[in-house]
Amino acid sequence: MATVDYLRAHNLQAEPLPGGRISVWPAENITDETRVWIKRHKAELLQELVPTNSDKRYSWRVIRGGKSISTLVGGLRSREEALEAARARWSDARVEV
Repeated sequence: MATVDYLRAHNLQAEPLPGGRISVWPAENITDETRVWIKRHKAELLQELVPTNSDKRYSWRVIRGGKSISTLVGGLRSREEALEAARARWSDARVEV
């Protein structure tokens, strides 16, 4: 975990976002130097932040009546977790990537 450790050493935290993006915070700790470093090591950061053999995703489409009605985003969720979240609002919902 060398890249994540680098961020921690600079008092930063990170999480992957949908679309291959990364959120790094707190903003006040991001210097020009660390911003350049993050851009250069983005692929490595994503590899460390997202398990490659995981079924968890950052976004799931909510389907009702054969139509996509919403998208669950944020937070790494498995299909079961996404389905539970969707059915808390729509009892007949299903989810897909």
